[in-house]
Amino acid sequence: MLLFTNAHVYPQGWSNFFSQQEADIKYMLTQIAELKVYISEVEKGYDIAKKGLTFIGDQKKGEFDLHGAFFNSLKTVNPAIANYAKVADIISYQLSIISSFKKILQLKNMSAAEMGYLQKIYNSMSIACTKSMEMLIDLVTDDTYQMKDNERLQRIDFIYADMKDKYAFTQSFYNDAALLSAQRQNENLENDFLKKLY
Repeated sequence: MLLFTNAHVYPQGWSNFFSQQEADIKYMLTQIAELKVYISEVEKGYDIAKKGLTFIGDQKKGEFDLHGAFFNSLKTVNPAIANYAKVADIISYQLSIISSFKKILQLKNMSAAEMGYLQKIYNSMSIACTKSMEMLIDLVTDDTYQMKDNERLQRIDFIYADMKDKYAFTQSFYNDAALLSAQRQNENLENDFLKKLY
């Protein structure tokens, strides 16, 4: 009886064993199928994220390129600004200032102290004019300043007004010095005349 009972138990155990394995296999196959679906969805998500990040990167690069182009354009001088009439006037004023001071330094009838003073004024004016011209050259030369056209024009207008003031000062200074020289010349002539008369 015991044998009969044991014999009866084994077949049920084996069938349970195989049915349990079948259930495990089905469960594992279901899990594999679900994992494949999950992997597919994750791959799609990564693909979307990659495309999004690439798009953002491209947009940022495009934005950066636009800004770079803008700032590079600020370094390039518009030809109309280089040919601005006040640029030529500034140069003309400087040449006139130099010419006037050369005439001042050649005036006669001045004392050594007066000539030293005239030379000192000329040196100061020469330095100031040189600085103005250097600034002007930088404004009309590419790759020196990053400026908009209106900013360049404002600076040129400022240099123009400054150089015009220097020119007016030089003309007035020259006229005063020439008048003093002429008065001294007349005094010398009168003194010579009086000496001859007596």
